[in-house]
Amino acid sequence: MRKLLKSKKGMSLIEILVGSLLFGIVAMTVTAVLAPMLMAMSRANDFAEYNTLLDNAGNQIVSDMAGASEVKSNNPLEFTVQGKDVEYTAPEGILLRNNIPVLPEEFYRGKTIAFTVNGTSPNFMIEVTVGPSGRWGSIGAEISRDYAVRLIIG
Repeated sequence: MRKLLKSKKGMSLIEILVGSLLFGIVAMTVTAVLAPMLMAMSRANDFAEYNTLLDNAGNQIVSDMAGASEVKSNNPLEFTVQGKDVEYTAPEGILLRNNIPVLPEEFYRGKTIAFTVNGTSPNFMIEVTVGPSGRWGSIGAEISRDYAVRLIIG
């Protein structure tokens, strides 16, 4: 025990400072390399979520509208499918079909959806837009996609 107490082995203050400095330089380098990759992954994930929301909402509207026998109005979108009236609206950015959410609210995760319908029977263009709710998202803007619908009336 006395031998350990009398031993002069150890690290000096300068050695500790140099080691801390080297560790800091390595940590900053790793952070500088990883930060852009993590941001790119986050943007790619947001882009995929926006596209999934667009696909689900747009395909639902188009598949219903393709079977329509009559279009009553474009805003809100009202039409008749197999004798039943269908109405699509998007108040507060949530897509509703006959006042029932098409997708669960958790599916939106801070995103809103809107749609516009242009055209006359039997040809319609539907633009579905997804964007961040109340703020700019990490992808920076809204994403929209056009769908063409030709009604089969007859």
